[in-house]
Amino acid sequence: MKKILFLLVFINLFAFNINQINTQILTTNTKYATINKNIQNGIIGYVIHNNMIIAKALSIRNHKIKYLPFTSLKNDALATPKIMPVKGDKIIFGLYNKRGLIIAPNQNSYIQVQNNHPKIEWISSDLFASYFEDKPTKENFQNFCNDMKVGIIDFILDKEYIVDCESMAILETNKIKSPTNYKKPFFCSYNKFGSSFLSSIPDNWINYYKSLIKGK
Repeated sequence: MKKILFLLVFINLFAFNINQINTQILTTNTKYATINKNIQNGIIGYVIHNNMIIAKALSIRNHKIKYLPFTSLKNDALATPKIMPVKGDKIIFGLYNKRGLIIAPNQNSYIQVQNNHPKIEWISSDLFASYFEDKPTKENFQNFCNDMKVGIIDFILDKEYIVDCESMAILETNKIKSPTNYKKPFFCSYNKFGSSFLSSIPDNWINYYKSLIKGK
């Protein structure tokens, strides 16, 4: 019997920049700031003040960002410093965009993503499988990306959706040929998803993942 290979062909619609981008604050208030470069919507950046990260920044439109709390180094035993960004502070976007996670329905599509994006270091989906019990939530993805210093997630659904892991905003979409339904949450190389697990999964993983992605 001839083997039927899963065919995955990407047709690029728009591409995001995987490289780190350094910007500078021009004007600021307690919630928003303008910066000196145009950054794609949805990308998360880190505000640097006196060589210290003091906040996250979400690019929301041309030359404008919204501040978000920076909790990665939070320690409940210590007081949380409240340092406001000022004009001239640096914001680094795409700090971890060269590290990603693939959510794909099978091994063939998983490997194809790796081959199509060789400049990205893909962190094993086996590691992510330990981050949730029944179905992966937005918070599960964000916790994984924070721990593993991952910037993007590549979802193979009705299209390829590359999203920012923190904001879950779409950074790039590509058409695919012959999309395949998910029989389990995603491809991983060990048998986490047994029969008892499969009895509680969503009816349609593609629709479930799309519900997590902003802009859908």
